[in-house]
Amino acid sequence: MSGTTADKAVPADVLVIGAGPTGLTLACDLARRGVDVRVVERFDRPSVSSRGKGLQPRSLEILDDLGVAGDILTRGVTKLPVRMINADGTVVDREPIATPIPDPTTTPYPELVWIAEFDVEGPLRDRLALDGVHVEFATAATALEQHEDHVVVHVDSPRGPESIRARWVVGADGGKSTVRHCLGLPFDGFTMDDYWYLGDLRLEGLDHGRQYILPTPQGMIGLTPLPTTDLWQWQSTIKAGADLEEPTMRLYQGLLDDHLGTGRVTITDATWLSLYRANVRLAPRYRVGRVFLAGDAAHAHSPAGAQGMNTGIQDSWNLAWKLDAVLAGTGAELLDTYEQERRPVAAAVLELSTSRMRTFVDTAADGADGVNKGLAGMGGDVTTGLAISYPAGPVSLDGTSAERAPYAAGLRGPGFAGSTFDLFRGPHWTIIVFCDSANSTDSFTGLPAGVHVHRIGTGAILDPMSTAATRFGAGPDSVVLIRPDGYIAARVPLWEATRVRDHLQGLTTHQSVLA
Repeated sequence: MSGTTADKAVPADVLVIGAGPTGLTLACDLARRGVDVRVVERFDRPSVSSRGKGLQPRSLEILDDLGVAGDILTRGVTKLPVRMINADGTVVDREPIATPIPDPTTTPYPELVWIAEFDVEGPLRDRLALDGVHVEFATAATALEQHEDHVVVHVDSPRGPESIRARWVVGADGGKSTVRHCLGLPFDGFTMDDYWYLGDLRLEGLDHGRQYILPTPQGMIGLTPLPTTDLWQWQSTIKAGADLEEPTMRLYQGLLDDHLGTGRVTITDATWLSLYRANVRLAPRYRVGRVFLAGDAAHAHSPAGAQGMNTGIQDSWNLAWKLDAVLAGTGAELLDTYEQERRPVAAAVLELSTSRMRTFVDTAADGADGVNKGLAGMGGDVTTGLAISYPAGPVSLDGTSAERAPYAAGLRGPGFAGSTFDLFRGPHWTIIVFCDSANSTDSFTGLPAGVHVHRIGTGAILDPMSTAATRFGAGPDSVVLIRPDGYIAARVPLWEATRVRDHLQGLTTHQSVLA
């Protein structure tokens, strides 16, 4: 912990280690807030392997807030048709694999989007560049030193060994996280018994506009087209007790020929092949001093339900505004709520995805009916991210649980027509006053510039069908406080407006209400 080392380090407010969807989401939100952020990535160029391939509705809402959802939607596809080809050659077209949402009007993005992870990273890097921040590739963190008011991270860069001095550091560097290792944190859990063959490959003989499922006696071969490319992602189960082979094009071709017949589908190239077992692990802490873990560095689980990339994006969304607030003077204890809120979510995802994966593997070898049964159990509100709430804690007034602020369209008013998301899109706190009286917002004058106040009622924004009021659970003459990450922090009668004001001031100044 040499002072000399720290003095020579290049400074930053926040250093993000890892440039996958988790690290990029965090960096984008920080950069648009004016935070001095740097992003380093150990690989020398952007990833070209598909890895995660599904974006859930809540993650799409976050990416909308960052302004990249439109670009991402052009690179992905929803309602991907599914064709099942059985061992006897019969073909069955089934419903697309989806995550059912009871009421699709409760989100602007009710569909799972099939998309390769690299097509999520690209728009996020472009968004980050708009704020003048560029990923520093071929820059690997090797060690870190924590000091009272900063961290020094040692890296190997194209220029040789360097040091980066940052007030805060976030390790978003994956399941084999160097940051987690430097912190001395264990990664408790287990590795699932079941092996899978994975890969990104090119082939001839199938319609690239469909997803294919081939039920085999060994389990299942799944082939998912990757939009914007001519690639397919290969996923195939391996029957328990079967001999494991090195993944090769020849092996994969043989599996196809055994099921479909020789010459029907031909693999022409492969950019990535892997023999895979899912890890189910969770770090005991998400914060050590001035260093945080996010995404796969903090939790690892099976791919069942398409949760890995999504959980990491949502980790970052929770952490970014809190880092910004503390950098602006809010009490640093606010940062403790990141682990308090996000770690239980990861624990629940681990439990649920492990159960679903085991069910799927157990049933996949039972032909088409078994595969269908396994796929049917992959959805649910937790999977979409829309039903995730945070336990009672100090960020919420009166310690109530924090729920996702609901989406309601059809609002209109002077110079405005849109949804509730249009009101709180951006890096600010939002206060919504449900009241017909024009002076009902007077209690909120003089608040910091980072707070937006809106009135829904006569002479202001109209809610003709009372959709917003109903979904917010807000009666006449009531106030709702919405956090920068889109969660409700307070919902009280209007006569308690000063309590909301005092609570908000405590969360946005050095006089923290969290102590």
